[in-house]
This record gives sequence, C-alpha cells and structure tokens, in this order.
Amino acid sequence: MLAVADRIAVDILAEHPAVVAWSRLTGTSAVPNQITRLNKGHSIVYRLLGMKENGDSVIAKLCSRQDAERTRIICKRLLPLVPKPALVFYGCLQVSTHKAWVFLEDAGSLKFSPDDPGHLSALSAWLAALHACLAGQVEDPSLPETGLSMYLKQLRSARRRILKSLSLREFEADDGAMLRSVVGWFDHVEAQWDKLEALVGGGPRTLVHGDFAPKNILVRQTAGTLELFPIDWETAGWGSPAADMGEGVDLAIYRAEALRYGASWSAETIRGWAAVGKILRHIAAFEWASASLIGGWPPRGVRRMRVRLEDAQIASVLEGLSE
Repeated sequence: MLAVADRIAVDILAEHPAVVAWSRLTGTSAVPNQITRLNKGHSIVYRLLGMKENGDSVIAKLCSRQDAERTRIICKRLLPLVPKPALVFYGCLQVSTHKAWVFLEDAGSLKFSPDDPGHLSALSAWLAALHACLAGQVEDPSLPETGLSMYLKQLRSARRRILKSLSLREFEADDGAMLRSVVGWFDHVEAQWDKLEALVGGGPRTLVHGDFAPKNILVRQTAGTLELFPIDWETAGWGSPAADMGEGVDLAIYRAEALRYGASWSAETIRGWAAVGKILRHIAAFEWASASLIGGWPPRGVRRMRVRLEDAQIASVLEGLSE
C-alpha cells in the first residue's frame, strides 16, 4: 500500500501522473488533499482524495487501452440499461500507445462480505438485474466472447503449462503430485464438457463480469439502502450467466429479481448455471495460477493451485461430473 500524505507540498502532488491526467481530461488545475495507492496488481489504482470541487474523491486507474475502452463501453452504454445504482464514469485519457487512465466515482473501501446476509441479498439481486436486463441486447463487438469455448481454451492452456513445467523442472514430490492431480481434474472435466454445455445450452447470452468475486465488489450504505458496485470489468464480455454464478449467489433471490425484469428462468435452469459456474471459476483460477509456472515464480503458482484443488474436486462431484 503506497500513500502520498497530504503534508507533501502541493506542487509535488500536482505533478503526480494521475493528477496530471485528470487535469488534462477535465481542463482544471485542482490538486487532491492526498493520494493513496489502492492495489498491487497489473493495473495501478489511486484514490485522489478531495479531487473534485465539491470535495469528493476520484478513483484513478492506469490500465491497458483495451481495458479502459472496455470499462468505458460498459459504464456508458450498458450499465445505464440496468436499473441499479452504478459508479459515475468521469472519463478516460490515453497517455501512451498501450496505456490509459480511467477515472471513476469513489464508492469507498467497504468490500462485499459473503457472510453478511444483506450483502448477499444485494449481490444476488444486482446480478439478476444485470443478466436479465442485458439478455438479448445487441452485442457490442468491442466486448469479447466469454462463453464456454473461452473456458475450454483456458483449461487446455493451463494444462499445457503444467505439463511443460513438469517436464522442465524438478518439483518437490508433493508439489509434483498436486500438479498432476490438477491435470487429471482438467482431463476429467473436459471429458464431461458436453454436460456443462447441456446445462447452459439454450440459455440467454448476456453481459457477464467474468470475475464476480468479493474482491471486485464494493458496497455502500446510503439513506438506509445498501448499494452494490462491481468494479474491475477487464474480464467482462458476452456469455452465459453461469460465468458469474460460481460463488456467493442466493439462487432464490436471483430468480425472483430476474422475474421482475421479465426473465422467467426456471429454478432448475438457474441451479444448472450455478453448477457450471463453480467449475468455470476453478478453471479460470487454475489458468491464472499456471502462468507463474512458466516464466514466473513457480512456487506461487503451485501454492495457488493447491488451495483450490480440493474444492475443485468436490465441485465436480457435487455438480454431477463424477464418473
């Protein structure tokens, strides 16, 4: 966590890249009271405290141009079609061939808690509104395909990386056995892929977040109402609702809220999406972790896979993929 305190001279704060970009975007010369680094990921996110004239803070995110454009399309064209509160999109500014700044409303720092019944209800209702209201919309071609075919590619990519790493380096016996177990899980899931397709086949295509997890969901209490704000739409695209239903969704609330918007999906259908979603979440997590095995730090990838393997094996049994 990097913080630039408000005692630092105003001229130094004014020279910060995020402040310079905001000034170029808005045509103002405002300076924040404080700048705080909020993450340690591949993108860089800052809170510009008191950046606006009314004293509100602004979230500034430096990311790829592709991610910035995806965020712009979702925030400006698609989320307005969903009758739920959404973060204000202030704009984006390209600063190099590959990078751009995105500026968003600051929703605060309170993350979604799966143990809070109020949070769970708000999440389930929000997700249902997103899926129901955008099902059947004309698909913006700027957003990618995120259906089952994408996850099958991820499965195969992760398996190749694991097998390559096993052939190139010596792992501890337990680590090597664990990696081979992940490969075995991939083989098993792929062999049952037609079951996954049957559970989502014939269902709607809609906008899906793609990484709908507590770390990417903020909540805010306003005038007695709990508002929910998904963030980080870099993995979003067009696909089955199943992609967002792998964890923490109350299916009864989801179905009731979807019905409010005219989507009469059966309870059985929704249960099928949730079953598939659990498998897809594990595939995506394994694929992400496998990148550390080749050209990264293998112990990190091994550790991340180990903590998910048992849950993945249980999920595949519970969702009827056991032989």
